[in-house]
Amino acid sequence: MKKISIAVLILILSLAFTGCTNNELGFYNAYKRTQDIDSMESNTVLNFTLEAEGFAKEQQQVIDQTTSMLKDSDINIYQKMIQNEDRTAATAFADMNLNIGDMSMPLSVWVDTDMSSEKPELIEIIKMPPMLMAQMAQVIPEASAKEYIVYDFEELMSESEEQIDFNELMKFGKEMQPKITDLLKSYQENFDPEVEVIKYKGTRTVNGKSLSIYELKLDDKSFKEFLRYAVNYSLNDKDTIDFIKEYMNAVTSMMKVPEEKQLVKDEVDNESNNLDKKLPEFKKKFNEFMDSTKDVQIIGDEGIVIEYGINSDGYIVHEAGIIDMIIDLETITKIIGNNVSEEAEQIKGVLKLGINYNTKIKNINEDIKIDMPEVDENNSINYYKMLNKQMKESVTTSTIGGTDRVTDVHIQQRH
Repeated sequence: MKKISIAVLILILSLAFTGCTNNELGFYNAYKRTQDIDSMESNTVLNFTLEAEGFAKEQQQVIDQTTSMLKDSDINIYQKMIQNEDRTAATAFADMNLNIGDMSMPLSVWVDTDMSSEKPELIEIIKMPPMLMAQMAQVIPEASAKEYIVYDFEELMSESEEQIDFNELMKFGKEMQPKITDLLKSYQENFDPEVEVIKYKGTRTVNGKSLSIYELKLDDKSFKEFLRYAVNYSLNDKDTIDFIKEYMNAVTSMMKVPEEKQLVKDEVDNESNNLDKKLPEFKKKFNEFMDSTKDVQIIGDEGIVIEYGINSDGYIVHEAGIIDMIIDLETITKIIGNNVSEEAEQIKGVLKLGINYNTKIKNINEDIKIDMPEVDENNSINYYKMLNKQMKESVTTSTIGGTDRVTDVHIQQRH
């Protein structure tokens, strides 16, 4: 199953990037300590740049318009989070504002979750930009004059054929966390790429605080070398493979599926059980892919440069990054080979995407309060009820339309 292979690769990479050489031990310890934060606030600013060349005239015009919009745009995100010591309950808030030229689009999100009781709760409330709510009301009249969209996880699961065994979910959370910690410790001790990913850069004053600065820096060559080493190390590491299999089995054990979908679950279980047999082929294909991209530039001239600032308490409180990517559509299409359509084979052009961001973390483990908005039928619309209503109306319309068409055919046949 291709989906499983992709999921495994993502998991491998997320673990690999936490591996440390001796020079990175200070950062590794701060990373671990930051994961144990009970409450915090943060501010993030993102900027994007986009350049394009070699596209057809019509495509180039569309991209140029997008480039012009991104030039003066940014995303500002303010977040705060609270969670209990057992990590079974958490409340979070994010206030985002997308600025594009003279247009501003505010968006706020509240999430409240509690998995400590027999009846787990997860509520998400979104305050949409007024402009988007007005557009939604043209399709869904119930959204008119409403401020919020409400997602209730309990309602979602009650309506879904595929349900989650919450006892297994709680067991999963408690058992996997120490195993992840042990696996990361193993990476710290044994993961030793020739590429030095993170370097200590000394101390510097940032936002009025003296911080220890660590820098992650990769260019195109070192990124590919590190990626190749990280994946091959993980595929050859018994602890990593055992963890992946256990993770996959735990995820499928949480799902309650109807009998007609049991075959899908059985296929996932079989994929996990036969992972060892498939690893050599997966490893071969991965290394062939890396060989094919050797002369294809993926990371731009500015590279990937991420700066981390660690305070005197050992927490990461500052992060600033530049990510410069190059996407050569024609070359990528050739590498993919026959798995594309004729239309895709005609795509030519190079995209250069730049991402700049800066994050400041503050008020770590301080007394933070998050007020969930009061929602009711007057100021909010329930997403799942709205979706069910739309689906029923769609089915009804299709049925009526189908009946009319059948009647027309019979009339024509009689004549």
